[in-house]
Amino acid sequence: MSVSDSFLQRLQDAQAYVHAHHENCVFCYLEQSQVTRYLTGVANDGVNNIPLRVRLQKRGGYCATHNQQFATVANVLSSAILFDAFTTMHLERAAAGKRPLRVDCEACEVKTTTRTNFMTSLKAYRKSNDVQAFIQNTPLCLTHVTLVCRYMPPAVRQTIIARHAPLRRDLQELIRKHDYRFSDETISEKEAQSVKHILEFFES
Repeated sequence: MSVSDSFLQRLQDAQAYVHAHHENCVFCYLEQSQVTRYLTGVANDGVNNIPLRVRLQKRGGYCATHNQQFATVANVLSSAILFDAFTTMHLERAAAGKRPLRVDCEACEVKTTTRTNFMTSLKAYRKSNDVQAFIQNTPLCLTHVTLVCRYMPPAVRQTIIARHAPLRRDLQELIRKHDYRFSDETISEKEAQSVKHILEFFES
């Protein structure tokens, strides 16, 4: 199997998972999988690794999102140990009147690195017809639409953008029908759900 075939196979496997679990974006799933793997590793071994715990403390701990995700993958004891370390560090700085420490979340760094790696691979294989066909037909969030379109030819970009035209029309119709001049027109179910659907599209 060539490197490009291996990349495509990984995307296809992710797509199968996304479809089966009704998720919204292949690349979000791939990034989150790496973050989950990292957090699980910390949960299993890292909380007893004092140098790692000190390093995470010095970075300000995890962001709110990844604190929640850590608690999901870790047992209660692991969560308590790590969160106590984070809290103690911040409160000790506060007690000493020190400047608040900016959170430099290591899990966010894992997510960003994973995103960069996948976009680098996509750029390398962007001329593959199979990769282009996959990208045109896979679910993507708004963030990944904007990233992917940088590397796709105009025809592929147009197809990706066109897939979201119905949702934009529903939003625009919802807006229009709230105008008093058109308030007698019935708002369709799709239009009524368009804000919910656009929020799902925003997820990243």
